[in-house]
Amino acid sequence: MGCLLLSWTAVAWPQAAADSTGLRPGRLALLGGTGLTIHYLGFRYFDRAWYQGQKLDHIRWIRDWDGDTYLNMDKGGHFMSGMFMAHTLTEAYAWGGLGGRLGALAGTLSSWALMLEIEMRDAYFDQWGFSIPDFTANTIGATVPLVHTLWPASRAVRFEFGYLPSSLYLDRKERQAAGRPATEHLIDDYEGMTIWMAVSVNRFLSGRAEEVWPDFLGLALGYGATGLHGSNVKSKGRFKYYKNLPDGRAEVLLGLDLDPRFLPGNSPLWRYFKEQLSWLHLPAPALRLYPDRRFYLLY
Repeated sequence: MGCLLLSWTAVAWPQAAADSTGLRPGRLALLGGTGLTIHYLGFRYFDRAWYQGQKLDHIRWIRDWDGDTYLNMDKGGHFMSGMFMAHTLTEAYAWGGLGGRLGALAGTLSSWALMLEIEMRDAYFDQWGFSIPDFTANTIGATVPLVHTLWPASRAVRFEFGYLPSSLYLDRKERQAAGRPATEHLIDDYEGMTIWMAVSVNRFLSGRAEEVWPDFLGLALGYGATGLHGSNVKSKGRFKYYKNLPDGRAEVLLGLDLDPRFLPGNSPLWRYFKEQLSWLHLPAPALRLYPDRRFYLLY
C-alpha cells in the first residue's frame, strides 16, 4: 500500500527556478489549496476502497527485511515513490518562489511526511502494518533530490523505472482458475518491473573520450525479480506459498541508457516533458548478469 504514489504528485507544475523577486504567496496558496483538496479526496477514496480490513488498537510492526514475498522489489517501489514525490514537490515549491536548497529541503520533508502518513494508516490494520523496511526505503528515496541539490555532481547518477506486464498479470484469470501463481492488481505486478540506476558516462570522461562519447548514452544497472508466486504470498523460503515451485529469484542487469533529455527541441513545455520522460527506462540493449547470462536486444 505504501508504495502507491499519491495522486497529487502527478500534477504537472511548470519547471522553474525560484523567481528573483522571492516568494509568490498567490502561487503558494494555490499549491497548498490544490494539494490539500486532492489529499483529502484521495484518502477518502482509499478509506473506502482499501482500508476495509480488521482495525487494531495497536501498531502492527513488520520487519520484512528478508524479501521473501517480492524479493524486495516492493522496497524499490517505495524508494522510487519517495524520490518522485520529493522531486515533484521541490519543483512545485520552486514555482511558488521557494527554490534552491530551502525548496529542496521542503520537498524532501513534505514527501517524507506524506509517505509516513500512509505507513501510519497501514500500521493499525491487520492486513498491512507498519513496515520498517518500507519506511526506510521511503526515507532514502525522498532524500535523493535534496542530495542532488546540495551536491550537483551527484546528478550524474539517476534512478529510473521500467515496466512490461508479466504473464502473472496478463494471464491472471486463467492462472487463478488453474490454481497457478497470479497477480490480481497492476500495482502488485513486481515481476514486470525493473528499478534502474543510470550513470551519465559522459560526465566522467575528459578530452577526446568525452568528445566521442554521445551525451545521451549512459550505462544502467537494473534490479528485477523472476519466478514470483503472485500477490501478497511468499515467493521463497520455508513458508513460500507454492511448495512445488522453485523459489523466486532476483535479476541483475547491465544495459545501455538512453537519456531523453537530450532529444532535440528546447521550448519550456517540451523540456518539461523530456524531464518527466527521463523517469522511465527507455527500451535499450541489456545483458542479464544474474541468475544467468542472457542478452536482450531491447529490454
